[in-house]
Amino acid sequence: MMNFQRLLAAALAAALVLTGAACSNSKKKDDAFTGPEKSEAQLRAEAAALYKLARKSLDQSDFTEAAERYDQLSKRYPFTDYATQGEIEKTYALYRGYDADKALTAADKFIREHPRNPSIDYVQYLKGLTNFNREASFSSMLGVSSAKGDITNYRRSYDDFALLIQKYPTSRYVGDSRQRMIYLRNILAEHELGVVEFYYGSRGAYLAAAKRAEQIVAQYPGAPASYRALDLMEKSYRKAGLNQQADDAARILAAQPSEATLEKQSAAADNSPSWIDRLLKRDAGTADAPAPPAAADPNAAVVPSEPAAAASTP
Repeated sequence: MMNFQRLLAAALAAALVLTGAACSNSKKKDDAFTGPEKSEAQLRAEAAALYKLARKSLDQSDFTEAAERYDQLSKRYPFTDYATQGEIEKTYALYRGYDADKALTAADKFIREHPRNPSIDYVQYLKGLTNFNREASFSSMLGVSSAKGDITNYRRSYDDFALLIQKYPTSRYVGDSRQRMIYLRNILAEHELGVVEFYYGSRGAYLAAAKRAEQIVAQYPGAPASYRALDLMEKSYRKAGLNQQADDAARILAAQPSEATLEKQSAAADNSPSWIDRLLKRDAGTADAPAPPAAADPNAAVVPSEPAAAASTP
């Protein structure tokens, strides 16, 4: 019995020794990988240093490098003010780097996660500009009307600017957004008018042409194409034998300013530079969207105020 107790005690002692050694080795192993815990001041200093590198790339128009560094900033220091500011600047870098899909994704993510950020209107404005400029094509370089092609992104841009004006009516970007919306309105109305002309002239679908013309007048009031839409509405209803509706369209048409007047009223807004002009302008570092301001003080604990105002010319 005594021998059994001694063996049991020896076994327990050996187990304790092995357990202690394992814990010691585990602790040493963990220390080797994790290292000492960094203070909040150290983390902020590292975040500030990485932010300055990213901003330097942005200011030097190295937009790909800037976006990559802003990504690193968000991953390493996600809860710092620098990461939040970096998300705004990364969206701008992606826009300037012609990476429209990623720019829109970044903008949507920022708006979803930071709905009360002081620069939220700027990010919404960037969304509108991204869709506005991604319609550039080779045909536009040759002077082909933008209304002749796919206008899906123009519609999205129009909606982006409309949302900006609705949600942030005091934003400094409202004026430029309105001008762009007038330009986009004219393109969208012109595109719809092409459908009306096709129904009327090529298909002889007079009722469909009249209904489509009504939509142009209702959705795009003031657009030069609305004048021609009213004219085709009257003719379509006459062709369809609906004289009462045709007379109503004629009275509305008579009360409108002349087409020449509408064209003149829209001329101020309908002066967006050509695709090649925008390309050269942006490559020269004078893009239509201003870059967000850098954090004024790398040691400050506040998010910078909203970016500088944009030029008023589309």
